[in-house]
Amino acid sequence: MSGVRPIVLALLDGWGVRAEREGNAVALARTPIYDRLAATSPRAVLDASGIAVGLAAGKPGHAQAAYATLGAGRPVEPPLAHINRIFADHGPDGIASHPVLKQIISRVRPLGGAVHLIGAITPSGIAGHQNHLAVLAALLSHEGVKVWVHGAMDGVDTAPQGGIEHLREFLDDIAGAEHAELGSVFGRSYGFDELSDPAATAKLWHALAEAEAPHTEYPTAYLDECYRKGLNDDRIPPALTSSFRGIRPDDALLLVNLQPDHGHALLGTLADPVGAGLSPKAMPLSGVYSLVRLMPSAGVEAEPLFEALSFGDSLAETISKAGLKQLTLTESVAEANLWNFARGGAANLFPGENVLVTDTPPLTQAVKKPELATAALTAELLSALKAREHDIITANFCNAAIVGRTGNLRPTIGAIEAIDKYLGKIAAQIGKRGGTLILCGTYGKAEQMTDPETGGPCTQTSAAQVPFVMIGGSGHTLPAVGTLADVAPTILDLLGIEPPAIMSGFSLMAERADRVSA
Repeated sequence: MSGVRPIVLALLDGWGVRAEREGNAVALARTPIYDRLAATSPRAVLDASGIAVGLAAGKPGHAQAAYATLGAGRPVEPPLAHINRIFADHGPDGIASHPVLKQIISRVRPLGGAVHLIGAITPSGIAGHQNHLAVLAALLSHEGVKVWVHGAMDGVDTAPQGGIEHLREFLDDIAGAEHAELGSVFGRSYGFDELSDPAATAKLWHALAEAEAPHTEYPTAYLDECYRKGLNDDRIPPALTSSFRGIRPDDALLLVNLQPDHGHALLGTLADPVGAGLSPKAMPLSGVYSLVRLMPSAGVEAEPLFEALSFGDSLAETISKAGLKQLTLTESVAEANLWNFARGGAANLFPGENVLVTDTPPLTQAVKKPELATAALTAELLSALKAREHDIITANFCNAAIVGRTGNLRPTIGAIEAIDKYLGKIAAQIGKRGGTLILCGTYGKAEQMTDPETGGPCTQTSAAQVPFVMIGGSGHTLPAVGTLADVAPTILDLLGIEPPAIMSGFSLMAERADRVSA
């Protein structure tokens, strides 16, 4: 097709659609540029949750599911579904027969070491699942292996202070496991999040490796005390149970993760405290393992029980095979969404593909500086447009989601306004070149900042639809509703590329009898 290049795909994380204004940072923000572009251009809303992105019906969307669907052009089953089936299988294909788990037992048990399970005590199934922790603790205990569980409290993908009930349920689940104990609790911001503050990670290292942290006989009471101080689950300072005395020589570490970018900062310090600058001598461990393979850039040698999400014929790969040039811009806090999900886990760049990652400022400053790296990212985007070297440029604006997960409405409004400030410059440059600018939400978050049941802050993602606005280029009308799986086929349609047969999404510009135009 003519008159559509270059294409700029601006991905707006957390930018959901919701009619009500109360607690809706998207609606409350001053966004004159976005409003003008949306009012004068073809637009649609896209389903970005549940079955549409490979999740169970009714499940809220989130970054991993959204980016996998965008990159694959179809819903992709997440690792959680596959892992859950194996955990539920009591036959020879179940988790008890897993060769890596047997290897852990054979290494640790003769030496009298312990296995330290590090994972999220949460039912969310996004950063982790407490059932996996409980099952592994019971299995290892049954084999006569001492198990210490180190629980990362959630508060991001769950209610901010809902962890106390999750912890009670978990403690009940492992009550019958003779050799399994809770060793510590801590907020996920202490080294378990995808991008954690080094000082917080170091604090947790001292707690787990050297038992240098407050001890408590009653972990649930400790959480309640933290709640009364105004702390949410993700910010709970590390606390140790009364009998935990630190990680010892010949122990093994098993990170019970579901995403390849969660927990690697903490695991890296525990596996190599010398390299992390935390100890003058190494700790001789029996092994370092992860439930799901960590991303290559994590810098941690951990043997996985399961592979991370992967698929071929991604949007990036298809564009490359067509001989076109593409550039993706993102910032470090959202980098894993690109590498691990949108590109199907491909470790290397495709021919004609470039990726530029700008550094995200410390997330501890996100509330005060909600623009994050938007200015730097936009500057790179404008430079790339002026250079005229790429057929398509994808820019990931993650502000609304990253700041939105703090549950703080005012800074989240500021994050959205920061993006809007730069959209005009991007649209102007695209207009000069006769190209196409696509504004596409990825999953809901900022439009629902207030918990409808409690009236308090809401940190979780939502099941909201997301916007899709196409400025310039084809002049086509769009259907009223599509799905995130339709974005890749639409991009390929604009580029004149036949989509791979495996893509089940449809171009939003295609004439179809079952589509209703907006």
